[in-house]
Amino acid sequence: MPSIVWERDPREAYKNPYEYKAQDQFVGEAKKILNELFDELMKYSRKFERDDTSIKKAIWMLQTDSVDSLRYCLLLLKQNNHCIAGRLMRDIIETLDLSAFFSSDSGKSNKELRKWYKDKIIPHREYRDFIKKTKGDEEANRLKETYTMLSKIAHRTYRTLAYGYVLGRNNTLVYEGTTKTRLLTSPETIAMYFALLANIISITSITIKNCGLLSGSIIKNIWKDSLEKKTVPRRFV
Repeated sequence: MPSIVWERDPREAYKNPYEYKAQDQFVGEAKKILNELFDELMKYSRKFERDDTSIKKAIWMLQTDSVDSLRYCLLLLKQNNHCIAGRLMRDIIETLDLSAFFSSDSGKSNKELRKWYKDKIIPHREYRDFIKKTKGDEEANRLKETYTMLSKIAHRTYRTLAYGYVLGRNNTLVYEGTTKTRLLTSPETIAMYFALLANIISITSITIKNCGLLSGSIIKNIWKDSLEKKTVPRRFV
C-alpha cells in the first residue's frame, strides 16, 4: 500500500501535519514515479523534426515540461520552499490541460494548435470552454474550482503569503526565510503542499494516459513499481 499522502485532502493535511515518516515515504514514491515518467517521455527524444507541427509533438513537449516541473516541485518542497513550488503548480495544470485540449483533435483545438506553433498564447478558457461543451457544467465547475485555488497561489493572495510566516512575540510576523535552512517553515504548510503535489502527480498520470502518449499499461506499471508494499502507519489522527 502507498503512502497516505496520496489520498490526503490538503486541508486535512494542514490540520494534522506531523506525519513525517508518511511524507518521507511519499517523497520516495513520488521521486520514482516522476523519474520513470520522465524516462519514458525521453524515449520520444530525437523522434520529432524541428518543423513538425503535429499534435503528438505538441503533447510530448507540454507533458515533458509538466513532469520535469513536478520533479522540481518535489525537490523544492523537500527544501521547505513551498513558495516557488506553489507558483509552478498552476503552471503545470495549465500545461497539462493544454495537452489534453490539443489531444482532442477537434476543429477548434486544431485551430488553436496552429496558433500555438506560431508562438501565440492559448488562453486557459479555451480548454474550460471545451470541457463545458464536451463534459458538461459539473466537470467545468470542478475544473474552475481547482484553477481558482491554484490561481490564489500564483497571484499571491494574503493567505497564500501568510503561509510563509510564523508568529513571534506579541503576534508579530516573522518570515520563514529569515534563516538559510528555512527551519521556521511551518510543518502545516509543507504537509498541505505535499498533499496538493500528490494530487497533481495523479492528475498528470491520468492526463498522459488519456492523451495516448504513454499506454495505460506503462503508467500502471510505473505506479506499481514505485509504490511501497507497506504503508507507513499514521502517528496522529
